Amino acid sequence: MYYVAEGDDPRRLGRDLVNRVRAHQHIVTYTRTELIQHGGHVGRFWADLRSMRHDGTAVTFRVEHGVTIIATGGYETRQHTWLDIPGVITQETLEELVVHHPEQIAALKDVVMVQCVRPQNTPDYCSRVCCTNTMKNAIRIKLFNPHCRVTVLYKNIVTYGFREQYYTEARRLGVIFIRYSDDSPPEIELSGSGEQRRLQVRIRDLSLNRWLTLPADLIPLSMSIAPAQGTRELARKLRLPLSSEGFFAEAQIKLRPMDFMREGIFLAGMAHYPKFIEESISHALAAAARALTLLAHGTLHLGGIVAEVDPDKCVGCLTCTRVCPFAIPQVIQQEGRNGVGGLGGAAFIDPAQCQGCGTCTGECPANAIQLVNYTDEQMMLREIGGLGEWLPVIGNS
Repeated sequence: MYYVAEGDDPRRLGRDLVNRVRAHQHIVTYTRTELIQHGGHVGRFWADLRSMRHDGTAVTFRVEHGVTIIATGGYETRQHTWLDIPGVITQETLEELVVHHPEQIAALKDVVMVQCVRPQNTPDYCSRVCCTNTMKNAIRIKLFNPHCRVTVLYKNIVTYGFREQYYTEARRLGVIFIRYSDDSPPEIELSGSGEQRRLQVRIRDLSLNRWLTLPADLIPLSMSIAPAQGTRELARKLRLPLSSEGFFAEAQIKLRPMDFMREGIFLAGMAHYPKFIEESISHALAAAARALTLLAHGTLHLGGIVAEVDPDKCVGCLTCTRVCPFAIPQVIQQEGRNGVGGLGGAAFIDPAQCQGCGTCTGECPANAIQLVNYTDEQMMLREIGGLGEWLPVIGNS
């Protein structure tokens, strides 16, 4: 991205920030590095990393840390059959033309922009930033080439808040907006033959209730924003949930938008969902503040209602590992945790991660899991004949 609607240069700001990070004496940066394995709990995480050297060899090492922040971002999708047609590009490619080849922009006569384009067989969701990005590029084209006919085909325009001014500015400069529906999507085709072949777009105008044919020298597509590649595999390694669109799912959208249910792991930026740069910055600052609330303590004291496993009763059925909504129980092999009949392993629930929901307690068929301060003995009150005692039936009642 070379410029935003407000006129700032994000690349210059990004370069300045990268240089500050690399020069900071308390920050260690690992490039060409991937996460292999992650474990532990809040205040005592560990991560196995694999780093590729420039000579092609790899080195694996472990890093211990107190908190984890996920900021893997997103990317503009490019999987669509329309992009195989010459003259059909993405908005990102259009921005590069505006910056590096303004002479090509000045020679254009007709530009048709198509909104809300997504790869086939993918979830349908709003990427939020596309409409403002289209307004930004449409305004640049009209400023470079006022006589160019720019048409925007859209389902809904989402330039909310003060960004409505860019939609108004585009209209003032002569950009034409035509709405379409999913029932009659735009059709891109090549007309003519040989050197006379030219792009054109057929669109059913909902206002006129008839089909229009629009000539085009260039057709920029607003492709959907998808989570970074490898997000699903990273979520599996960190045992974190994903939304239906494939982005990381927060603990609570309004109260804990930068937290996960796993304590000590935080979320920032487009890894959460598509958002504007200033929203990503605010989200990152909030995640850093949440991390500091933990890192500022020399010692963390954990407690509350947690589940405990009696290894002498555990039969290794894996029921707890399947039903736990937070993927916390694990069957481990350790001295003193052999299970029933010497299985060689028993379930273990990390008290620093347990949320105390009691799901595993209620589902364990061997009754090997109990909630601290809510054990069966405490609830049944057998010594005084409380809960769980059958009273004799008097008469026919």
